[in-house]
Amino acid sequence: MSFGHSLLKEEIRKYLTRCSQKWSSFYVLMEYKRSVVKTLIDLYFVAKEEKTPSDALHYFQEGFRTRQNKIVLSAIATLLEDSEIANDKLRFLIKLETLIFGSFQYFHDLIDKYIENKIACPLGKISIQEGIAREEGYRRFLEEIDCIRMCSLDKFLKSKKSQLKRLIEEGEKDPHDKNKGFQEALLLIKSAIGTLDTLKAKSNCMKIGDVIIALEVPKRLKILTFDRGFESSCQILGKRLIVLPSLATLRKSRAPAPQPS
Repeated sequence: MSFGHSLLKEEIRKYLTRCSQKWSSFYVLMEYKRSVVKTLIDLYFVAKEEKTPSDALHYFQEGFRTRQNKIVLSAIATLLEDSEIANDKLRFLIKLETLIFGSFQYFHDLIDKYIENKIACPLGKISIQEGIAREEGYRRFLEEIDCIRMCSLDKFLKSKKSQLKRLIEEGEKDPHDKNKGFQEALLLIKSAIGTLDTLKAKSNCMKIGDVIIALEVPKRLKILTFDRGFESSCQILGKRLIVLPSLATLRKSRAPAPQPS
């Protein structure tokens, strides 16, 4: 992650330095752009309209979803490390633009190769167009990153129908039935197993994203994540997984031991 708590970034770096090659997928890249890059650009346009960076933050707190709030709060925490821009709108916007373009470059620099794009998601390849005014480039990105179902997710899921049925069958057993994140995706898959086309809708695709990633990843690779929702899908499908410790766990492990009285 290009911004976030230092302990989380350190934990990611620790594992990635052990890897000879780092792989991702165009689906994961799409999720990154749709959640991180889009949110930062949304913040840019809100900050232009508001009087101060603080007002922009309050607007996002009132009107946006939880994941977006987390991204924006992390971004602003990074921006406000330079205390001089806390109430300087122009400097805030300039620093925010650096974050936007840095977020693109960070992902591309991090990844060595991409797995085959079996879902044929075109959104992973969308970028901010060069040669046009910057804000026009932002607006075009926001238009293009909005899913219009020009992919092959339905065909991909139909080719994995036996694995989806295995997820449904095994997912009802212990301990998978207690995995909340997995169960939310599984409920949607159950309701659509006879008509998988409905999962191609943007909202549904987002809800079952972890399952899609687990289905798509080759068995020779390991998924690296903080999300425990992957545990059930990967275990059932026989995919390799490393779940990194949460921030709370990392902070606890770094806390100084109590001194004897």
